[in-house]
Amino acid sequence: MRRLSAFTLIDLAMLLAASTLLVAIGLPVFARARELSQRTVCAGNLMGIGAGAKIYATDNKDLWPVPPFKRDAIDEEGVDYLTDTDPLDPYPVAVGFLREYPSYSETPIDPGAGSTEMSVTRAYWMLVRSGDLSIQQFICPSNSSDFHDPTVQIDLYYDFSAYSNVSYGYQVPFGPRDTQPREGAGHRQIFAADKGPYYLPDYNPDFLSAGENGSLGLDDPPARWRPFNSFNHGGRAIGEGQNVLFAGGHVSFTRIPAIGVDDDNLYTLMIDEWSSLPYNRIHGDPPHRASTGSAPYPGQNALGTGAGKYSSTDSLIYP
Repeated sequence: MRRLSAFTLIDLAMLLAASTLLVAIGLPVFARARELSQRTVCAGNLMGIGAGAKIYATDNKDLWPVPPFKRDAIDEEGVDYLTDTDPLDPYPVAVGFLREYPSYSETPIDPGAGSTEMSVTRAYWMLVRSGDLSIQQFICPSNSSDFHDPTVQIDLYYDFSAYSNVSYGYQVPFGPRDTQPREGAGHRQIFAADKGPYYLPDYNPDFLSAGENGSLGLDDPPARWRPFNSFNHGGRAIGEGQNVLFAGGHVSFTRIPAIGVDDDNLYTLMIDEWSSLPYNRIHGDPPHRASTGSAPYPGQNALGTGAGKYSSTDSLIYP
């Protein structure tokens, strides 16, 4: 009769070592697969936002959501979407600031009226109030810091509760009409994306200017662009890229943010530091560092003064 050999401690150790090795190999693979799956859900959210905006535009003179504001302020102080409500607090709290109050436009009876301080994300909340989109669609699952807005009585408010309740930025709508999200724009124009890296003004990676720390160009590897990408997919200063919604309704994941019309950097303001394209689009100013004022609008003074003071193809996605 044949006797079975005993399972020794050496055999057990070898089994544990093999299992540990398999786990070590498998975990990164599973984590990567999970991120790619979440990235797909994130892209689906943006497509849904685009579809909701297009439906809204059919009843709004072909304009995507634009909260009321004082249009006469465009050429003056601008609409302050970077406002800091507490001078002792170094971080802006524009998202959720006075969210219980609506914003207003000036009227023929009262041309001096109109709101000049409000969050860009009020435009998104218009789609929530209208019932075209749900609160859940504004959270990217890749961003572990963001969570669904807890608001229950949606129609009582005009904005999200906080920055962490919305994962996507929007084309700054507080400029001339031809810079606002609208039907009829070129299909390559960018109107929404994963929120950008510049909401916190203390975040100042190497400036994009060719005069500081060397130039950063379109031919540089994506790894060099990571500090300037959205935080949603990878984290602060190491973002892998961003999902981007184009005016035509399609969404693409891009490894660098300079992918708009004429290689426009979607998270910065076009500037006139360089006299020729595409450098004044690629090496733009983050909103908090823009020299055009405390609340710059897309294309503001990008091409000089007068009739050419703005460019309708400058995508400024914020937050």
